[in-house]
Amino acid sequence: MKQDVIKTLGPSGTDAHAEAVRIGGENIELFPSFRAAIDDSETHGGRALVAAGYLDMNNGSVVDSWVDLHFSKLRSMTMVGVWESPTKPMCVAVHSEFSGEIADIRSAASHPATLQFVREHMPVDVAVSTVRAKPEAARLVSEQVVDACIGSVDVVESIKNLKILKKLEATMVWCLYEHR
Repeated sequence: MKQDVIKTLGPSGTDAHAEAVRIGGENIELFPSFRAAIDDSETHGGRALVAAGYLDMNNGSVVDSWVDLHFSKLRSMTMVGVWESPTKPMCVAVHSEFSGEIADIRSAASHPATLQFVREHMPVDVAVSTVRAKPEAARLVSEQVVDACIGSVDVVESIKNLKILKKLEATMVWCLYEHR
C-alpha cells in the first residue's frame, strides 16, 4: 500500500525536507511554511511534518509558532508521531570575499529556530534578518545582502561563493500530523 504524501517546509535542502525523505522516501511535497503544509494536509489529506521548533517571524515579532499551529488544529488534525533526531550539520557561513573572522560579522540571516546559534556564535550587536528556511539565509549571504548566516553545511558547500567559519551540531523534535 502506497503511503500518504508527507507535506513539509521547503525549499529542497531544509532539515524538514531531509527528515521527510528519511521517514517517508520521496513521496513529499514542499511548502513555503509549516502552516501551509499542515493546512494543505487538513484540506487535501496526507501527513504534515512539523518541527517543534517552528517559529515564523516578521520584523522581529513572532507571527506563528508550533504552539499556535498545534492548538489551532486540535479539532481537525492529530499527532501520530513525535521524535527527536539530529539536524543536518549546520554552520556559520560567510561570503568567500569576507576577510574577517566571526567577531567581524555585522549582519546575519537566520531561520527563527536557529537564532540561539546567532546569539551563541556571533557578535552581540549583529543585525539579524529572519528568513523562513536556512537555504534562504545562505542565498542572502551568497548575494552579499548580509555578512553571515546559520546554514546547513550541505547547502552552504553547494554554493560556490560561500565559506564556513564554524560548524555546529543540533537535534530537533519532529511532529507528524494527519487528518482526524
